[in-house]
Amino acid sequence: MTKPDHASRFHCLRDLEDTLKAHRERTPCHDLRTRALRLWWRARRELRRPLARRIAYGVGGVAAFAFIACTGLWLRLGAGPIEINFASPWISSAVQQAIGQQHRVMIGGTQIERDQSGRTSVRIRDMQVRDTEGVVVANAQKAEVSLSGASLLRGQLRAQRVSLVGAELSVRIEQDGQVTISTGTDRPLAATPAIIRPAGALTPGQAPHVQLAPPSTASISPAPGQTLEATGAERFVAFVSWLDRLSETGLDGQGLGEIGLKDGVLKVDDLRTDKHWTFEHINFSINRPGSGISVRLSSDDDERPWSLVAAIRQSGVQRRAVRISLDRVSIKDLFLATRIGDGQFQADIPLTGELRAEIGPDSLPRIVEGKFTAGSGILGNPADIGGHVQIDRADLTLDWDANRRSLAMPFQIQSGANRVTLFSRFEAPNMPGDPWRATVAGGSVVLSDGADDPRTLVLNKIMMRANLDLMRRRIDLVQGDLGGAGVAGSLSGSVDFSGSDPRLTIGLAITPMSSDVAKKVWPIFIATKVRNWVAENLQSGDIERVDIATNAPIETLKEGGPPIPADGLSVDVTVRNATIRPVTGLPPITEADLKTSIKGRQVVVSVGRGIIDLGGGRKLTLTNGVFEVPDTDPKAPPAQARFRIDGPVPVALELLNMERLRGQAAIPMDAANSRGNFSGQVTVGLPITADPPPNSTQYTINLDVAGFAADKMVMGQKIEAQALKVSANNQGYQIRGDVRINGTPAALDYRKTNDSPDADVRVQATLDEAARARFGFATGSSLSGPVPVKIAGKISDNKDARLTIDADLTPSRIENLLPGWVKPAGKTNRAVFTLVSREKGTRFEDIVIDGSGANVRGTVELDAAGDLASAVFPVFALSDGDKTSVKAERGNDGVMRISMRGDVYDGRGFVKAFFGGGDANEKPKTVGIDLDVDVRLGAIAGHNGEALRGVDLKVSRRNGQIRTFALNSKIGRDAALTGELRSSAQRKNVMYFEAHDAGALMRFTDTYPRMHGGQMWVAMDAPTGDQAPQDGIVNFRDFWVRGEPALNNVVGAAQNDSRGVEFTRMKVDFTRMPGKLQVKEGVVRGPTVGATVDGTIDFAKNDVRMRGTFVPLYGLNNALGQIPIVGLFLGGANEGLVGITYEVVGPPSSPTLRVNPISAVAPGMLRKFFEFPNSNRIEMPDAAPVGAATR
Repeated sequence: MTKPDHASRFHCLRDLEDTLKAHRERTPCHDLRTRALRLWWRARRELRRPLARRIAYGVGGVAAFAFIACTGLWLRLGAGPIEINFASPWISSAVQQAIGQQHRVMIGGTQIERDQSGRTSVRIRDMQVRDTEGVVVANAQKAEVSLSGASLLRGQLRAQRVSLVGAELSVRIEQDGQVTISTGTDRPLAATPAIIRPAGALTPGQAPHVQLAPPSTASISPAPGQTLEATGAERFVAFVSWLDRLSETGLDGQGLGEIGLKDGVLKVDDLRTDKHWTFEHINFSINRPGSGISVRLSSDDDERPWSLVAAIRQSGVQRRAVRISLDRVSIKDLFLATRIGDGQFQADIPLTGELRAEIGPDSLPRIVEGKFTAGSGILGNPADIGGHVQIDRADLTLDWDANRRSLAMPFQIQSGANRVTLFSRFEAPNMPGDPWRATVAGGSVVLSDGADDPRTLVLNKIMMRANLDLMRRRIDLVQGDLGGAGVAGSLSGSVDFSGSDPRLTIGLAITPMSSDVAKKVWPIFIATKVRNWVAENLQSGDIERVDIATNAPIETLKEGGPPIPADGLSVDVTVRNATIRPVTGLPPITEADLKTSIKGRQVVVSVGRGIIDLGGGRKLTLTNGVFEVPDTDPKAPPAQARFRIDGPVPVALELLNMERLRGQAAIPMDAANSRGNFSGQVTVGLPITADPPPNSTQYTINLDVAGFAADKMVMGQKIEAQALKVSANNQGYQIRGDVRINGTPAALDYRKTNDSPDADVRVQATLDEAARARFGFATGSSLSGPVPVKIAGKISDNKDARLTIDADLTPSRIENLLPGWVKPAGKTNRAVFTLVSREKGTRFEDIVIDGSGANVRGTVELDAAGDLASAVFPVFALSDGDKTSVKAERGNDGVMRISMRGDVYDGRGFVKAFFGGGDANEKPKTVGIDLDVDVRLGAIAGHNGEALRGVDLKVSRRNGQIRTFALNSKIGRDAALTGELRSSAQRKNVMYFEAHDAGALMRFTDTYPRMHGGQMWVAMDAPTGDQAPQDGIVNFRDFWVRGEPALNNVVGAAQNDSRGVEFTRMKVDFTRMPGKLQVKEGVVRGPTVGATVDGTIDFAKNDVRMRGTFVPLYGLNNALGQIPIVGLFLGGANEGLVGITYEVVGPPSSPTLRVNPISAVAPGMLRKFFEFPNSNRIEMPDAAPVGAATR
C-alpha cells in the first residue's frame, strides 16, 4: 500500500486559504461584524511573526504596568495628597518664567491630589508672587499648575496654566470704570485699561479714538483738559483692544495660556455706587486657544449654577469673531460684570442665550446675531411689595443690518396673564455724535389680572419714537401713542443721564376709562405706594381724566430712594361713581365722586359725596371727605381721612363694633335695641401699607345724636334723650347729655377708655318714690319725698360696677329706714356710700350718714337675690349722744344674727316705729327672715325724759313666727320692765310685758304722758311676717292722772290732791296694726271717777282719736248699772246713771281733752245721743272694700 502524501495536501489547503483571504479583501463589505473578523484574522496572521509577538508582549507589559501604577496612584490619593516637594524648585521656576522675570515666585510645597471632580492634579501650596520691589502682588493657599508638554520634550519646564484654588479674588471698579483684580494684597494682580478721552468733543465723521492707560498703573490722574469718564462705545473699543493684546502676547506677555480661579470667592466693590457684592463657589478662567482668547466665568452653587463664556478670534484680515454664551446668568450680575449702568439696576432674572458678532477693522460690528431667553425672575425691588414686576418668561432676538445701519430687536415678555409682544428698531446715526433713533411699534400689550379676568385690556395701537443721544447721554421720547379697547393715551418726555442722577421728565394723558383699566396702565414706578393703595382699595369707578407728569431724578421715583421734590411729580385723576375701601376691615364707600391730586410727595383725594353700605339696606351718607397723604416718602407713609357722616344710630353702632374700630372700648349698646339719627365729623389716620397692623388706625369721631333711645345701656337701664353728644377715638369714647334713665330725668356723662376694662359713669338725678322703685330701691313709707343723688364710678362689660353715690336726704322724710331712724322733711341729712355690684352680690362700702345729729359708719352686703347677707356698723348713732354699734350676719343655716351693743341709744324713733309698724296700706313683700336678735345697751332714751336702763333683749324668729322673747330692763325709779313669750289658752304665742312703773312707761313711749305711777301688764299676739293684726289686752292698777284740766273739772278741786286723780284699775282691749293702734272696751275705775274709752292712735299720722264717758262717783254711780236688765238703761255695766262724754284728740305727746257738759243731764241710755262721733273705723288688711259685691 502506498504511503499518503500529506505534505502536498497541506500545501493545497494553504493555497486555498490564501485565495479566500485575497477574495475577501477584494470584495467590498459594509458589515461591521465582517470587518471585525478581517481585522482579527490580519492581527492573528501578523502575530505569527516572532518580531511582532515580541513587540506586542513589550507594549502589553508597559500598558499593564502603567495601568497598575495609575490605579495604585488613584487609590493612594483617596487616602490623601502625596507630597512631591522635591519638584517644588522646578515648578517655582517654571511659574516665574511664565509670569515674567520681573516677578519672583515662592511656593511652600508641591503635592498631587484629587480635585472636586475626582481628577488627579498637581497643586502647589502657599504661593506668593512678589514684584521687583518685594511687594506681594498675589497670594494663594493653593494653586494648580499645568506644564507645557512641548517644553518637557525640549528639557524645559514652562507653566501653561495657573489656577488659584479656593482663593479670594477681589474686583474693584473705580470711578472711571477701570477694573482692578487682586487677591487681597497690596498691589493688584491685573487691571483693565482706564480710558482717557481728549477734552475736545468728537467732530462729526471722526472715528472714536481712545487712549489706553497702562494696566499696571494702580490709579490714574487725568491730565488737564482730560476726563476719565467714557461712553459705552468707548469702553467697548477699549475692551476689544485689551483682548487683542492678550490674544497676541498671552496673559503674561510671554505665552501663558490660561490663568484662573477655581471654587473661590469673588468680592466686587463698586466705588461708583458704594455697593458691595460677594459671590461664592466661583470659577474664573482666561485662556488663549490658538489665535483667540476665551473668558469663562461660572458658579457651582447648588441652588443656582450659572456660566458665562466670551470668546474672540481672528476671522479674516483685521476681522474678529466674537461669541458670548450665557446660561442662567442673572441680568443684575451681567450688568455688573460688563460695567453697564451704575449698579443700581434691580433685575434678578436668569438669562440664557448666545450672541455672535463680527467686528471690522474700525472696531464697529459688521454682523450681530443673537437670541436670548429670560426665565422667571423679579424686575424691581423685591422688598417693595407691589413695587416690582414678576417676569415669567421673556424672549429677545437681535439682528444687525450693516447696510441699513439698524438693529432689529423683536421681544416678548410674559408676566402671569400679562403679555407684551413688540417690535423695536434702533437706527445708527449717519454722522458720529448724532443721536440714535429708536422705534417701537407693532405687536400688542395684553394686561390682565388673571386667566379668569373678564376685563382683559388689549393695547394693539402702539407707536413710540425716541432719540438716543449717546453724546449728551439723553433719551428723548418724540412720540408715544397707546391705544386699544376702551383706552387711548399719549406719552412724551425724556430721560437725561448727563448729570450725577438720571432725571425722568415725562407726561401722560389718558382719555376716560374704567378704574380697572386705569389701575392696569398706571406705571409701576410713578407714586408706587399710592398706586399700590389705589390698586388694592379702588374697587370700581369711571375715570374721567388722568394727567401724569414727572420732572425728577429717577432715584426719587424708586422705592427707598431720595424724596421726590415738590415739583417732581404731578398726578390729577377725576373719578365718578367710585367704590373705594379706604381701610381694610371696614365697609366700602360707594357712589363716590373722587378727585385725586398728587403734587410731589403729597396726595389729596377729595370725596364730594359717598355712601357707606353695610348691606341689607343699612347705609350711612358721607360728604365733604378728604383723604390726604402729606408725605409718601416714608416706608409706610401716614394718611388722614376727614369726612362728615350722617345716618341712623343702629347702623353707626354696627360700624363702630367692627374689629378695625372697636379695639378694646366696646360700645355698651346693641344696634338691634337702639334708635335715633346722628350727624357728625370723622377723622381717620392710617398708614399706607398692604396689611396695616390692627392698632395702626387712629380715628376721632364727634357726633350729635337726636331722638336717641337704647335699652340696657347703663346699669341695665333704658336711656332716652332728645339730644346727645358722642365723641370717640382710639383711647375710648364719651357720651354726654340730658337723658331719661328708665323714665327719670338725669344728666349723664359716660366714658370708656381702652386702657381700662371699666367705663366711667357720672349721673345726676332726683329720685322720687316711683323712680326709686324702678331702679329696684323700693323703700315704701320708710323713705318718701325726692332724693337728689350724684352717682360716679366704674361699670365693667360683665355688668360689674363700682359706684360712689352721694344722696342728699334733706328734702325727704325718713321713718325707720334704719331701725329707729326718723327724720322729717327739710332736716339736713346726707348719705354717701360706695356701691360695688358683682354677679355674686352687691356690697355697700364706706357708708357714711351724717347730718342733724346722725352719724352712721359701716358696710352692708347683699347676696345675688338682693337679700341682706351681712351688715357691720361700728358707729351707729342716729341722734346726738348715741354710742352704739350694730352687727348683722347671716350664717350657713340661713339665720340672720343681729347684735347691738352700746352705752346710750336714743330709742324715740324706735318706739315710734314699734308702735307705728309702717304704713297700713303697704303690704309686706316677703315673709320675715329667720333671725336672732341680741341687744345689750346701757340706756335707751325715750320720750319725756324717761329712759330704759340695763336693757337686755333677746328675740328669735323662725318662719315668720317669734319663738323666743326675753326682755329685762329698768325704768323710772329702778322699776322693773320685763318681757317674755308665753302660750295662751288658744295655744298661741303671746308676748307678755310687765312694768312696775306704768306712768314712766307711758311717758317713755309718749302714749299718755299725764299718767304717773302704777303697775301694768300687757299680753298681745306675737308679730308675724305678714303683718297680721295683733290683738292684746293691757291692765293698769293704782295709778294717777296728773295735769288733765278737763278731768280736774269733772272730779272737782276737793277730790284732786297734788298727786292728781287716782285710779285703781284700767283694762283695755286693743288691736295693733301697721301704723295704728285700735282701743276697744276700755274701762277705767277709780274711787272718785271712772271712765270708758275707745278709739284709735294713728302713729303714722301722729294723731290720737279717743272718746268715752267720765263717770263721777264711780262706785255709787256704777252700782245702778249693775242691776240686771234695768242697768242697761241706767248706763250699762261700765258706766253709770250720770256721766259726761269726752273726746281726746291731737298728737300723743300733747293731746286735747274735750267734754260735752250737756251730756251730764242725760241719764243712762239717753247719753248716747250726746257722745262724740266714733273715729274707730279701721279697715282690716285684705278686707273687701265697702260696697264690693259678694256671693
